[in-house]
Amino acid sequence: QATCSTSSAGDSPSKARDSFQLLHIVHGPHSFPILLIEVVHVHSLTSYQTTINLNTYLSDRMTGRSKDIPILLKLWGEIYNALPKLCIVGTQFPVGLTLLSTLFLSLVRFGYRYLYVTVFEFDISKRKTVEMIACNTSMTHSLLLVPALWQALRDQPYRPSASIQNTPKYYQDAVTALLQFCTGYMIYDFIFMVASNNWQVHPDDVAFIGHHLVTMAYMTQTRVLGAGHISAMALMWSGEFTNPMQNTHCITRFAIQMSKEGTFWHVIHPCVEWVFAVTYAFFRAVVGPIQIVHITYDLLLTKEGRTNIPLYVSLLWVLMIWGIILGSIPWTVEGWEMARDGLTVKYHQGYDYGPRYEI
Repeated sequence: QATCSTSSAGDSPSKARDSFQLLHIVHGPHSFPILLIEVVHVHSLTSYQTTINLNTYLSDRMTGRSKDIPILLKLWGEIYNALPKLCIVGTQFPVGLTLLSTLFLSLVRFGYRYLYVTVFEFDISKRKTVEMIACNTSMTHSLLLVPALWQALRDQPYRPSASIQNTPKYYQDAVTALLQFCTGYMIYDFIFMVASNNWQVHPDDVAFIGHHLVTMAYMTQTRVLGAGHISAMALMWSGEFTNPMQNTHCITRFAIQMSKEGTFWHVIHPCVEWVFAVTYAFFRAVVGPIQIVHITYDLLLTKEGRTNIPLYVSLLWVLMIWGIILGSIPWTVEGWEMARDGLTVKYHQGYDYGPRYEI
């Protein structure tokens, strides 16, 4: 038995109480549990009975109909459901959004190519122009991804090794969409990275290709296992958060060498370099290690982590994420040095980037 009181504005205390008495639970059609409730209006001394279908109630909770779905999660879920569910041959593993994301970002890149060549009048035959176009595309990917990842991380309890099975459908769809979108970017970037170097792997690109492979493996395994997606999204969020500043800095440092003195690029470059240096160093030296320590603990030393994710997979993930954060130490040190130098830029107009970037 359970009772509670309800009231409305303007009711006196004696007229503001209704009594709700749980009579019993019965089974409706298809054995769906039903609550039979008697509602007694104290002030009118009348009563009536009503029923609540628990199956409908729980369904509403799982689909999100009983709560306000975060707008970006709703959008990504709708995109995912609207697109064809293409699967890898012989499996039920969907990759449709991954492939379409690769195509979408390729088209975005061509749009930026038109902007830089036609509007800004940069020489497309120069490596620096190609890099700036790639940076703008990467920035677009991050700006679309990071806000949605933030909503996804706040929507459910934060547990890196958590299973996705018992979460609402809207959440599962949105998470799948975000993981596929990021995977599509990695594939797109790899293709254009090799294509821009005459279909060869340049030594300078090996670290980036390794990062892409590790990231794709991690995201794909979380989808196969149906667990660990929160750890992947947390790492994606902190990694991509600094991406817009990093790519803006890459653009301005090349643009000041390819445009006339005193242009917009020259004005903003010192500020861009300092902001990038501070944010990158902070996220790589503080946020990243704290995240990884907690993820490592959750995967290896908690019951849920050992239950949801096989030990050998957890060990592989831990090895990969520590490898990435340790591999970024040289860039982190550089970031601290640039932040300490203030507006005195390291990448100035006469900086030598080597033979690959000769003008």
